[in-house]
Amino acid sequence: MVRQAELHYLATRDSLTGLYNRAEFINLAKGELARALRHGFDTAIVVIDLDHFKVVNDTLGHPAGDRVLRAVGTVLGRELRASDVVGRLGGEEFIVLLPQTPPALARSVAEKLRVCVADATLDAETPSLRVTASFGVASARADAGPVDFEALYQRADAALYRAKAEGRNRVCEANDPVAAT
Repeated sequence: MVRQAELHYLATRDSLTGLYNRAEFINLAKGELARALRHGFDTAIVVIDLDHFKVVNDTLGHPAGDRVLRAVGTVLGRELRASDVVGRLGGEEFIVLLPQTPPALARSVAEKLRVCVADATLDAETPSLRVTASFGVASARADAGPVDFEALYQRADAALYRAKAEGRNRVCEANDPVAAT
């Protein structure tokens, strides 16, 4: 029984950060979107990309980069509700599911996370190191009907790329909440 639980953990978690891996995050998000539809709740996702992360790896080395990634995962988890879901998409990208969260609150949460990441000491061996992140937010209105996770993710990702293009270290939202598919 212990071995089975250990295998499940290994199959669903990112080995570096301990956050949900991409596949498990998507699985959980699809379930939450279905639940939100049933109960009439808004839901949002936030896609996060660390700004200029390659510089950390190139100047301080990959072990420092790994410490930063773990620390960012810790910051995200610490600042969110127990009902929120945090995952690592890969590389320096993270994703957050915000159940029962209207668009204005989702943006506010993303802004709080942005400030917390920018202000955090992410590497005890290099305390002066500061890392910023760009955030893309997309919301799904449960009253608009079923929402496809991929459509919601694409909208959040487009908002993230807009944040990068507008100068990084900022939050951008998808223009309109995702409606029925």
